[in-house]
Amino acid sequence: MDFAERNRFYAAVKAMPAIAGVAMRDTALQNFRDTMAEHMNLSIFINVIFAAIIAFGVVYNSARVSLSERSRELASLRVLGFTRAEISLILLGEIAILTILALPLGVAIGYQMGRLIMAQFTNEVYRLSFVVKPATIAWAWLTVIAATIVSSLLVRRRLDRLDLVAVLKTPE
Repeated sequence: MDFAERNRFYAAVKAMPAIAGVAMRDTALQNFRDTMAEHMNLSIFINVIFAAIIAFGVVYNSARVSLSERSRELASLRVLGFTRAEISLILLGEIAILTILALPLGVAIGYQMGRLIMAQFTNEVYRLSFVVKPATIAWAWLTVIAATIVSSLLVRRRLDRLDLVAVLKTPE
């Protein structure tokens, strides 16, 4: 059907009482694609939220363990005259370096896992393509970096409240 004549066709169909309805293939296909895109975007949003929560938990737990293990050393440095910013730089700098080193490694591992999963779903009936765009990697990195920043700020608060006397009194 000529796209330019579509409105005239609809008007003629509405005037005929014997025709209950008309389904246009391209309209139905577009509605299907719109619905699928909407559901896909919701699934992606939920997965990103879960990924952010997991990234936050991993980084925060790592930072808390590191703080617990090094609280005596960091308190000793504070007593010796180091500022809060300097001891924060020691602890949070390590977390930043580990995060920066982990990002490319995580992309490589994630890429290979994605390829493996897609290969497992491919069979004679259907084939799924594996496509990774640079924007996907950028969003993953931004999610991890944001989780690291929030975790670091929370650990920094705990580091600022470090009781120097209590930590130094602890017997080994």
